[in-house]
Amino acid sequence: MNQLAQNVRPISAQELFDQIRYQNSKYRLSTVYRNLNLFEEKKIVRRINIDYKESIFELALGEHHHHLLCMKCAEIITLDCPLKEYEEELQRKTKYTILDHKLKLYGICPKCNNRSETF
Repeated sequence: MNQLAQNVRPISAQELFDQIRYQNSKYRLSTVYRNLNLFEEKKIVRRINIDYKESIFELALGEHHHHLLCMKCAEIITLDCPLKEYEEELQRKTKYTILDHKLKLYGICPKCNNRSETF
């Protein structure tokens, strides 16, 4: 879990495994997945499912937020949640108790846009 905390962006189980195995070669990728699944059940980490890629993980710290993902290089930007007022309005109008929502935005980052313009 310390290794996950040291990353500034969410990472995949494979990336986490690659970082850990240099410190301790006894770990296996299956162990990383088992631990991440356990941490997710205990709400210590959040899984972010990406439609075109494997899931990534981040520590479940701080405020509820969303992500903007580059579809070319997989850069991830954390975004504040803009839906709080809308969610409250929907609850008033529909009488639903809203338990959760997810918002993922996909695009092409400025670096990738610039690369494609120069080729």
